[in-house]
Amino acid sequence: MAATVLAGRVVDAAGAPVAGATVSFASAPGSVPDIAGLSAADGRFVLDAPQPGRYVIAVRDAGGASAEVAVDVGAVPPDEVEIRLVR
Repeated sequence: MAATVLAGRVVDAAGAPVAGATVSFASAPGSVPDIAGLSAADGRFVLDAPQPGRYVIAVRDAGGASAEVAVDVGAVPPDEVEIRLVR
């Protein structure tokens, strides 16, 4: 099975996009590379989920705000995930 692309958007408490936030897997159903991505200027990010199962995406910005969200990956890619950072 090919990797599933997990797409999402990082926003602040007011819903504004957060650029440059570190996005990575906090947990996964199997081994995943220890690689983090950064959110773009519009807050968007993508991560590759190599196999089906539950993934926890962790996000942290330069100011220390953070959040985690669980996403279930199956045969159909999940909808875009919105991750709201909290301080």
